[in-house]
Amino acid sequence: MTSASVSVLIIGAGPTGLVLALWLTKLGVKVRIIDKTAESGTTSRALAVQARTLELYRQLDLADFVVEHGHKVPAINLWVKGEPAARLAFEAIGKDLTAYPFLEIFPQDEHERLLIERLEQYGALRRLPDSKPSTARELVLTTNEHVVAGDYRLRGL
Repeated sequence: MTSASVSVLIIGAGPTGLVLALWLTKLGVKVRIIDKTAESGTTSRALAVQARTLELYRQLDLADFVVEHGHKVPAINLWVKGEPAARLAFEAIGKDLTAYPFLEIFPQDEHERLLIERLEQYGALRRLPDSKPSTARELVLTTNEHVVAGDYRLRGL
């Protein structure tokens, strides 16, 4: 994919960037993802997948896989000084609000691998070395304060 054929450049290949790429790809938008690391993570920095995420994933045909390969958390037990202090049940959390009334554990590294596999199935993901300056027709970069969009020249990525 040349930089002239890219409509959106996504900075960051974590779950958020990969889901954005998957949504845009399904809409027919050409994307390119760049990340400071060459490979996806091998450890998890996040475990839980919330009901709203699974509702969104249902629209991307990901929810069934995540539920099947994850782990439902029925409850957590809280202990203080070696003694049981409380039990928080999650079996029916949000029961009347969602099709996914439970807390699901699906580690971030597995999550990223799933999203990458789906992008590869769509033919939207190729691993390219990014040592040369490249341009994109539109760069969307979210910072803590604002969103920047426009034509940019990228160097040294």
